[in-house]
Amino acid sequence: MAEYKGIERRLVFRLLDYWENKKDGRKMPSLDDIKASELGDDWDWCFLILLGDEGESATFHHIGSLIWPVDREPLVGKEVSFSPDDSLIQQATRFMPRVMELGVPVSIGGECIDGGDKLLYRSTLMPLSSDDKFVDALFGGANCRKVTNK
Repeated sequence: MAEYKGIERRLVFRLLDYWENKKDGRKMPSLDDIKASELGDDWDWCFLILLGDEGESATFHHIGSLIWPVDREPLVGKEVSFSPDDSLIQQATRFMPRVMELGVPVSIGGECIDGGDKLLYRSTLMPLSSDDKFVDALFGGANCRKVTNK
């Protein structure tokens, strides 16, 4: 399949557009609809979370290397609650309960400290469902830039 080519400059809006296109008449796409090959370079800014019953035991299924560098302790397969406080990935996942409850995307921005660097970030978190009724996975993305003191 061809690589997804959005015309939007901001990652958050490109990912929201991708999610909308993948709905294909449903309330939300499924985990199987999200394809790394279609997202190109944006995939490195994305993450996928699998949800247990009632949203318990939410675990990382994928974390892009630009959100969570490979030289850090791996988080894939670990519960989202193990994300370090104030890290980019922790900030990007903090609205999980709201997304799960409402079944709609939530986008946020702010500041955090990650790896010793102060960052400005934007993130989005979108619901996924295998039966179009219950949210059983989440698709998210976040990008950032370092804040420099002048």
